[in-house]
Amino acid sequence: MDAVLSSTTALVSFSILTTLTAITVSRLIFRGDEVKVIKSPAATLLPKLSLTEIAALPYPPDALPGGRDVESPYGTVRVFEWGPEHGRKVLLVHGITTPGLALGAVAHGLVERGCRVMIFDAWGRGYSDAPADLVYDERLYATQILLAVTSSPLSWTGGLNGGFSVIGYSLGGGISICFTSYFQNMVKSLVLLTPTSLIRDSRLGVQKYFPILFSIIPEPILEVLLKKRLQRPMFPKENRESVATAEVTPNEAILKEPPPSLKYPDVTVFAATQWNIQTHPGFIRSFTSVARFGPAAGQHAAWRRLLQKKRKILIIVASHDPIIVTEELKPDVEEVVRDSGTDIVWREIDGAHDIPTTDPDKIVRDICAFWEM
Repeated sequence: MDAVLSSTTALVSFSILTTLTAITVSRLIFRGDEVKVIKSPAATLLPKLSLTEIAALPYPPDALPGGRDVESPYGTVRVFEWGPEHGRKVLLVHGITTPGLALGAVAHGLVERGCRVMIFDAWGRGYSDAPADLVYDERLYATQILLAVTSSPLSWTGGLNGGFSVIGYSLGGGISICFTSYFQNMVKSLVLLTPTSLIRDSRLGVQKYFPILFSIIPEPILEVLLKKRLQRPMFPKENRESVATAEVTPNEAILKEPPPSLKYPDVTVFAATQWNIQTHPGFIRSFTSVARFGPAAGQHAAWRRLLQKKRKILIIVASHDPIIVTEELKPDVEEVVRDSGTDIVWREIDGAHDIPTTDPDKIVRDICAFWEM
């Protein structure tokens, strides 16, 4: 009996020692991965500023109504929700470069039509944190959408008046397609604004070389290069180049359109985006990851899942978009949805990839006509 007890004690001791050793070694090996969340300017910048300085920022934290911070294991998410409580619930998902402000004018227009809207800053954008140790793909964004809608005091996901419509812009379109394909009964209606998901390789620009660049260029140098590139306007007046890395332009016409923020009418999407690129410590990390792993191209499987439920989808494109080219997107989508029973409604607006900024009123009219409201 003593021999058995002695053997058991030795085995337990060995197991404990092995476990502790494994934990210690893993901490030494993966010491660089200890930072799991890169905090947003809400934590790194705002505490250092006065109220007057905060209000003067290119993207004030209260630029949109109904702001709240949602804590999660992935970091904090900034969510904005406003409009009539009993109105049609609409979630708006922005693109790869801009913060949620990019859809502010569209959201305000929908609220005027009686909708309850919600916008969140995507990971690494605006005032949302950036997970540092995760891949930025459709799984991470599906989690963020669920975090946002379940944080509401209203029922967005279930119950008699549960469920919501989704409007996805650019990369937000690809994210919305993937999300809807998995949560079919939760999404009542899908609207896509110049959406990604089926971008042809010829339109991906420098993005397709990211895996090679990451293997040969140190991250600090790559960060400087990307920030410099993203500071340039996407659509210079004399050269509309095809680069799938931004969605805004400092076009003077922006100032003539409904402002994205009613509280700060002088705030522009372009200035807010440039400020965000330079100020958010996690922007480049998140941008490069989503550019590599996000749902920009090759999302045929997501479309096929989406088609399992017959639905009517509105797709709004731009006449001079060098990224989401109508002559390519339309046949590619129609090929995927053929014989599925899904009805695709197409609308075209005269403009480039940034139509939510330059022509939000037309977008709102098209959406409300589609919803018959």
